[in-house]
Amino acid sequence: MSDAKNVLVMHFPDTSKAFQALSEMKAQPGVKSAAVVERTTEGQVRVAEGYTPSAGDGIAVGGLVGALVGILAGPIGVLLGWSTGLLAGAAYDADEATDADDGFTVLSKSIPAGSNALIVEISEASHAAADDVARRLDGELTRIPSTEVEAEVRSAQDAARRAAAEARRARRETWQAEFRQKLSSLGHHAKAS
Repeated sequence: MSDAKNVLVMHFPDTSKAFQALSEMKAQPGVKSAAVVERTTEGQVRVAEGYTPSAGDGIAVGGLVGALVGILAGPIGVLLGWSTGLLAGAAYDADEATDADDGFTVLSKSIPAGSNALIVEISEASHAAADDVARRLDGELTRIPSTEVEAEVRSAQDAARRAAAEARRARRETWQAEFRQKLSSLGHHAKAS
């Protein structure tokens, strides 16, 4: 049996337990990256503590967890409503009916404003170790296949690129219209003289 590649989301009623779970998960084989992610009362996302085996402990987080946190903390997170504490954006609403259990929805449910969660990218030969950590620390554990999270990250990154390109196009059109208006008013002003 080959290892299952998953992203784990662990939420604990006591926020200190997320840090304890991170400490325990670091000892597990197959951990590629992990982070205790906090969501402020204003809805902003930040990494409280991260771990990437090649880099050690710290705030910086690599791999799929880092990419996911980057999306949630960046412009796409704002689009998805993370800054207001609600999942609202048009991109989410369009897919809500078919993707009710997608990674972004799971994260939104798992990290309400003012709380935290442990997010772990791991190759698991068995679910037993992570299940045991969550159970002993009174946590809730959700597994999402890494392939699904990777697809969501790519989709969100593509949406962010399209939104940025559209914003640039709209700014350019506004600037061109304003410039034409100024030229036109200069032409009318010159004729009146």
